[in-house]
Amino acid sequence: MTDDITRLVRFTSKGLDEVLQAKNQGLKGEITHIAAGTGRYHPTGNETALRDERQRVAIVDYEDLGQHQLRMAALFDGDGEYEIGEFGFYLASGTLLAVYSVAGQLLTYKAAAARVLQKFTLDISPLPVDSVTVIVGSENLNILMVDELASLSTASIDNMARGVGVLFRLMALEAKA
Repeated sequence: MTDDITRLVRFTSKGLDEVLQAKNQGLKGEITHIAAGTGRYHPTGNETALRDERQRVAIVDYEDLGQHQLRMAALFDGDGEYEIGEFGFYLASGTLLAVYSVAGQLLTYKAAAARVLQKFTLDISPLPVDSVTVIVGSENLNILMVDELASLSTASIDNMARGVGVLFRLMALEAKA
């Protein structure tokens, strides 16, 4: 499954209403959790819950891509085993903000001994400007910065190798003296 679900996400009426109320009070709706369930259907926007929610987890990573695009990640783990046909995006209040599901389509599978790390790119352009924010739970994995972290690690290793090389040359010069 691709992480770009932009065309297939349906914002719920109740979620939009809550976000609008928050914006009118000078606040933002806080997206805090993503849930997975087994239902397979075309969302209508009238949903208040997933049809068959199996697991709800805190968001483990988040990145604002600009252009009204938010990238979020969720880690589904534990010994539960289920087919995933629906994902839900929840506000801090527990209100379902948006649903992603496709009628008759399996999105992915969660095996009992496996962890499913799912990344999503959510287009929030149907929402009022600056009306939502994403709150990352306590298990921040920094998974969306893997490339950046890898390049930092490579640079650190190169610097350490040069430092060790200089140390060996210095030790060799001192031994000759």
